[in-house]
Amino acid sequence: MPLLFSISGYHNAGKTTLALSLCEILKTRGFKIAVVKSSKEKEILTDTPKKDTWLYKEAEIPAVGLFQENLFTLYINPEGLNLSSFKEWYVYFLSLFWNFDIVILEGFKNFDMVHKIWVVKEKNEDLKKIKSELRNLLGFVVKNNIEEWKTNYPEEKFFLFEEKEVLTDFIEELVKKHKPKVLLKVNDKKIHMKDFVEEILISPLLGFIKVLKGVPEKIENIEIKIKF
Repeated sequence: MPLLFSISGYHNAGKTTLALSLCEILKTRGFKIAVVKSSKEKEILTDTPKKDTWLYKEAEIPAVGLFQENLFTLYINPEGLNLSSFKEWYVYFLSLFWNFDIVILEGFKNFDMVHKIWVVKEKNEDLKKIKSELRNLLGFVVKNNIEEWKTNYPEEKFFLFEEKEVLTDFIEELVKKHKPKVLLKVNDKKIHMKDFVEEILISPLLGFIKVLKGVPEKIENIEIKIKF
């Protein structure tokens, strides 16, 4: 199951340039990479009007695929798939890219459950404000004056834009720490589960447990054994 990792920042901060470089390095290290780019544009045309895929989409088919010899394009209507929250998109991405090692998300700053870094565009950006607005923000990428940034924000982690190997090392460590959340044994045999299956098990289970009397407000782990 992949690690989902977001590269966020303001428009034209250099997110795509950085992501392309990281992908190239990660590939040379043997990782299988996928990329999902976020866009605020609503009128981008990705297929030709009146062609087959366009007609299927007009017919409100929630997911339409175009399979070619060297390319597979998937068009998805979030409303048709009932994917209304970032949590649901997170689970969906895990299921869609289950055979990859890393999925780099470009943008997705409000994707709370995903680790992310912020590419600093301007020297006067308010990093404290950015940090307060984003969850799971692990650090900042700056183009110069890294020591000055460290002095002004000593509690934050910084990466230099040109030193992409250093950031790649950091991401690789995250992959190593990306371990299964659920241990499932059937007849004492450990059963491997994909991340999206773990998430499907965890979410409703937490919902049931949280309404029970005596359950601590902060849940750190849960152990359940069932015998038939």
